[in-house]
Amino acid sequence: MENNNRDCKKATFLIEKGMHTQLHPDEKIKLKLHLFSCSWCKTYQRQSKYIETMVGNLFNQPKREKLTDDFKNNLQSLIKEKLNK
Repeated sequence: MENNNRDCKKATFLIEKGMHTQLHPDEKIKLKLHLFSCSWCKTYQRQSKYIETMVGNLFNQPKREKLTDDFKNNLQSLIKEKLNK
């Protein structure tokens, strides 16, 4: 079991490394062989790719326009008015 744990640690390292740099051909082969027989690491790879995509989307969104001070003040007055009724 300990050997499998070490293999999974190496595989998850290669998964992360492969998302940011080009893996050496030997690394690609080792990772593919491990993923062929390990459902845990396959799941880890899918989740890592998903998280990487979501974080990338979050930081690549266009900046949202800010509310003007007049709009904020009017909204605040409207809320106070409704609460006082």
